[in-house]
Order: sequence, then C-alpha cells, then structure tokens
Amino acid sequence: MIDITSIRLWERWFLPQSLRNRGRDGYSHLSIFIGVILALLLTACGSRPVRQPQLVVDARSNMALGMQAYRNDNYVEARNFFSRTLGEYRSVDARTGELDSLIDLADSALGQGEYAAARDYLSDAGRITAHGGFAVLEPRMALLETYADMQAGDNRQAAAGLDALLNNSATPADIRQAALFARTQTAFDLKSADASQWLGKLGASLGHNTDALSHARYQRLEALAARAGGNTLQAASLYASALNTYRAAYYRPGIAATLEEWSDMLMAQQDWHAARDWLQRALNVRLSMYDRTHSVRDLDNLAQVDKVLGDIAAAKQATQLAAYLKNGGDPAPTQHRRRVP
Repeated sequence: MIDITSIRLWERWFLPQSLRNRGRDGYSHLSIFIGVILALLLTACGSRPVRQPQLVVDARSNMALGMQAYRNDNYVEARNFFSRTLGEYRSVDARTGELDSLIDLADSALGQGEYAAARDYLSDAGRITAHGGFAVLEPRMALLETYADMQAGDNRQAAAGLDALLNNSATPADIRQAALFARTQTAFDLKSADASQWLGKLGASLGHNTDALSHARYQRLEALAARAGGNTLQAASLYASALNTYRAAYYRPGIAATLEEWSDMLMAQQDWHAARDWLQRALNVRLSMYDRTHSVRDLDNLAQVDKVLGDIAAAKQATQLAAYLKNGGDPAPTQHRRRVP
C-alpha cells in the first residue's frame, strides 16, 4: 500500500492487490484486446502464424515488468517501466492504454510519497476521462486523489473525497473497502470525535476472514485508538503484531510505516533511545525503496531525537542528509551513511 503522526505515509492507504492489478494481471488492456484480434485472425487463416507488432510486444513486456517491480515495492523501477508503456501507447494514440499507464504511474508515485507527481499523472488522466467512456476507472482515480491529499496533509479535503466514494452506491466493493481504511485513518488524523465509530465500521466490514496484510493495517488503526485512550501497552502490542505480519510477508511499506508510527509513540513517551532505534530501522527500509520523501521525514525526526540525546554530531548528519534529499539527492548513496552509535 504508510503513515503519520508527524509522518503521513502511503501504505496506510494502499490499494488492495486485487484492485491494483484489476483488469491487467501484468498486461495492458490494449495488449489483451490486440491479442484477441490476432487470435481471431489466426483462426481465420488456418494454422499460419501471425506475428504481433513489436509495439504490442514491448508494451506487454514493460507493463508486466512494471507490475512485477510494483509488487516488489520498487516504485522507481515500476515508474520507469510504466513511463515506457505510456510512451508506446501515446505513439499510436491508444487512449485506454495511455490512461491505464498514467494511473499506474500515479499509484507508484504515491508509493514513494511523491504526491505532487501523482497529482500531475492524475491530472493528465483526467483530461482523457473528460471525453467520456472511462467511467469504470474514475473511482480508482478518485481514490488515488484522496491518497495524494492525505500525503499532502490535507486531511479534510481527503475526508470529503472519501465520503463521496463511500456514499456512492456505484462505488466498486474493492474501492469502497480501501476508502473505508483511508476514511478511518483521516478520522484519527483529524482527531475527530467519531474516529472510534469509523474504526468500528471498518472492523465490521472486514469480518473474521480478512487477509493478513489488511488485518495488520487494522491493528495499526487499533493502536491509534489505544493511544488516544492512553493505553500505550496495548498499542505497543498491536504494533508488534502488525510488524511481525509485515516481516513475514516481506512487505516493506508496512514494516517502515509500523516502525514510524511506533517511534512517534515512543517520542511522545520520551523514550528517546528506543525511538531513535525504531526510526533508524524505518529509515533503512525507506532508503532501500529509494523513497526520498519519507526518508526526509525520518531524518527530520532523527535529528530531533539526537538533539534531545545530546548527540549533536548525529543530529547534524541527519539534518545534512535530509537537506541533500530535499534538494533532489539520490537516496541510494545515503543508505549506509547514517548509523546510530
């Protein structure tokens, strides 16, 4: 799919796997359509083989590679492949494939916390859907727009967009479920009086047969409720359970988000040494994902903790690395430069 406190991360609102891959399974809609046409031509011509155009082969390959990178939480590589696919579709004015690629690019950008880029992709997609004929994709686009609002810290606007999705009877079930997760999160972020009610709605919606990652996400929301009620021991237990689930699935966005949320609680408790450890571990994960935006947030918090601990040299290094990333620096070379003594 990551979160906040002082950190509003993407994984908290990630699209379910079935939604992210719906209608594609690694292939573009246009490629499938062309494949069907070619199959019909092959049938009509007996057993004589029909060679696919190179553009179809390239688009199918790049879409599949992009989806594979996305599933591996490698959003930089995913965006590279989806950008190639976008160029291929644009070269033949294939509007459906172009739209599909733009939505995947927005989704991947959100995986890196780059909400401004996601908004640009969605704006381009909106210019295509404005001409009609793509109503089936509009709920997903609307959901991604609310995710961008949440990452930008505009939770009231996000809540309004999510309410619109939840109140629309035509919203698909998978979109509705993702929107309910996000709406519950915004309720906690806004410190709304009805946050516990949203959590109850989400729990009732999930039932007892939810998948492991959704259950872990729900536990993190339960941890927020426990923290709001002053029960930090219960919150820590919920975070530990969610973290174990994410580790077992090797799901890096969830691992980083849980460590970040947990560290926020530790900072509030003034458990500075533990908070620094949790933040460093979260930073290691973020940098491995080439995630500049969330790495900056972790570094800013690390600088704050280091100052409290009197480690001025470490605080200065964290500040310098954060500035480097804010100015467009590559996260990759920084992976092993920040170490907690």
